[in-house]
Amino acid sequence: MIANPLHSLFRLTPLALCLPFLTQANTDKSAHTIEHIDVVYKRSSIASEITENTEKLVTMPGAMGDPLRAVFALPGVIAAGGSMSEPAVRGSSPEDNLFEVDFMPAGYIFHDFGSSIFNKYIIQDFQLYSAGYGSGYSNATGAVFDVSLRNPKYQPITTTLDFTMFNAGVFIEGQLTENTAFYLSGRKSTLPLFFSKGEELENEDGEPSGVTINEPPDDHDYQGKWIWDINKKNTLTFSFTGAKDSVAAGFNQRAELSLKTPEYQGDADFIREFTSQSVLWDHFNKKFSLRLGIGSLDHSGRLEYAKRATLSDGFFEEEQEKQLTYKGRLNWRISKTQQFIFDAAYFDNKTTYRYDSFQYLCTELDPDCDLNKGDRIKGKDSLALDTYFFGATHIWDINDQWQSEVGVQYQSNDYTNENFVMPRLAFTYFINDRNRINAKYGHYNRMQDVDYLIPEQGNPNLRSQTSKHSSLGFAQELASDWTWSVEGYYKTMDDLPLALNDYPDAAILYSNDVSGRAYGVDLLINKNKTDKWYGWVALSYAKSERTDERQNITRQYYADTPLVVNMVFNYQISEKWQGGFNFTARSGQTYTPIIGVKENPDFQGRFLPEYGDPFSERFDVYHRLDIRFERKTKFFGLDGHLILELMNAYGQSNVSSIDLDYQKIASTNDLIIKENDDDFEMRPSIGFSLTF
Repeated sequence: MIANPLHSLFRLTPLALCLPFLTQANTDKSAHTIEHIDVVYKRSSIASEITENTEKLVTMPGAMGDPLRAVFALPGVIAAGGSMSEPAVRGSSPEDNLFEVDFMPAGYIFHDFGSSIFNKYIIQDFQLYSAGYGSGYSNATGAVFDVSLRNPKYQPITTTLDFTMFNAGVFIEGQLTENTAFYLSGRKSTLPLFFSKGEELENEDGEPSGVTINEPPDDHDYQGKWIWDINKKNTLTFSFTGAKDSVAAGFNQRAELSLKTPEYQGDADFIREFTSQSVLWDHFNKKFSLRLGIGSLDHSGRLEYAKRATLSDGFFEEEQEKQLTYKGRLNWRISKTQQFIFDAAYFDNKTTYRYDSFQYLCTELDPDCDLNKGDRIKGKDSLALDTYFFGATHIWDINDQWQSEVGVQYQSNDYTNENFVMPRLAFTYFINDRNRINAKYGHYNRMQDVDYLIPEQGNPNLRSQTSKHSSLGFAQELASDWTWSVEGYYKTMDDLPLALNDYPDAAILYSNDVSGRAYGVDLLINKNKTDKWYGWVALSYAKSERTDERQNITRQYYADTPLVVNMVFNYQISEKWQGGFNFTARSGQTYTPIIGVKENPDFQGRFLPEYGDPFSERFDVYHRLDIRFERKTKFFGLDGHLILELMNAYGQSNVSSIDLDYQKIASTNDLIIKENDDDFEMRPSIGFSLTF
């Protein structure tokens, strides 16, 4: 499946429980009468407030109130390929990650144009498991992003309006009956206001780029949750969420895309969206808690390109996915020191592909898919996939110093007919009340991307990818709410896909002949909010590489980033004002140097690059400073917040890719290289929220 036109479209656009529940009883003695006021609380209210750690991510400069976008300031996390890219964690691919929202799989959690799909008001907690996670997560070899949306509050119905430079939203929340409450959230991008339909964009030299805006980049999202506290032991929750991203552009003969791949000249349209609904039942008991859930996910995406009214209907690729999920978790405390956790899930998935495009054989090992173009293919394929897993974990406080977590997961699917038994272990040694050592080890797997598995375009016989995680860490609590931790890790990866372009068995398209490894150290120094300020410093050293087993060649991974530094600081200036900064610096990511120019064999007078050793060079150091100030205010007597942000405060231009400057090349002797930055220039933003 070819992704390059989509990447070109993206260039059009400029990451502990909650607060304890408090109950109180006031006593007023008057004469001989004693009056008692009893406050009755709902069990669901325990998860209706945002956690302290998530609150810190919400107010982090540069995240624009988006705790998921703020994840890039955490240890071991980088944006693989540019500021707006998906997260790569500890040397794994972004495709290796698992995203769960409220116990259920998510369609996608990041918009194509920068932010996550969630309103900041509804995220209760966010956990990033970088490696060595337990038996409750399946089909992932990278990291797990576990998002918990908070429960609605039992309060009078209130409405909050949000306006920023890049989106506008409304949030409504309140109590419906004595035992039910709800919230609704809807947001719409304001990016279309920055573009004019029919406008031709300019390149870095101020000249026409050949790219015309047909429909500006746009996105929207919505969420809703309704909760029923049936009684003290049972709650029922219904949730729904959805998101949509779209953009359309025209590429004329001057556009870089048309000069490199002339068959793609014309109009292009991209749209992707998903909707999901789920029902969760939670039961609480003295000895156990039980959660059962059913979820429905409907996800689709379509890319059309090279459409010309008089010459061609162009090409297209379309994907539709429908999945039903059945999940359960039983947490059974058998004594004060021991508990069992049992997880089970069944996924009923059907994915349909329709396409009229060229066959491109490439993986993350290939520096440029455009050079691997095959024949034009047209058809429709369906993939019916049923998977399930069972997980069991025993948690034991052996004594005052030792805690163990021993688990195992059994996983199976009916498409590749594979079965896996994967152990997962964790041990913690408490040196004293403030110091501890932890060690983790686990086996993990995930199915290959559907693009590599479907008939005609892939190899249905590919085995699943596997990985082994090991980590060892030390954490210490210091005075004045200071903490620090250091953790080393080592990952192995096996059965990754290899594109068989020039091999005798090229007819099977892909094989499992790539392995990999990643290792490194993450250091985190954290200061919780006391003395009016909080902040943290995250320092990561990492190495990630992949090996072509057929040629016995090991290379740096395309997202390999040896050194990353993040510094976050926030200060409560006064009762109304707070402000801070976020500084990021990291090693430049790897790239493949262009060493020559060759003629395009399919188009006379057009040219293509000749590459050197894949991923053998590195861009200059990436760095950026973001600043944020927030002020509490009143507007017509209503509570409001004014937010001022300046992202990339000193206008640093960070290079993310290179290519030939096709507009200036007239022969194979013209080796003219063009550097492309990550489209993140100095970006001011003003935001305002109002609650009534």
